[in-house]
Amino acid sequence: MDNGFDALMRKPDFRKALAVESLILDASEAIAKLMEDRNVSKAELARRMHKSRAWITQLMSGRNNMTIRTLAEVAYELDAVIHLEGRRICK
Repeated sequence: MDNGFDALMRKPDFRKALAVESLILDASEAIAKLMEDRNVSKAELARRMHKSRAWITQLMSGRNNMTIRTLAEVAYELDAVIHLEGRRICK
């Protein structure tokens, strides 16, 4: 029996949107975890990056496009390295 998710996964546009949103969420979660582990607030990260706290909030919300360069800069300021892993999302 086919469920609604299976039907959506057969649609290329849906799979693309899912892949994009999943990567954005993964990046935001990685940053949030690093900040928590290092006890760094949004305000402190903003200070380190010479940005506003609002900019950090927007970056982590996924509302603005986070480039790989920006992700690397955030990781650097948190004394971390973020590794990307590719995996197949569907057959």
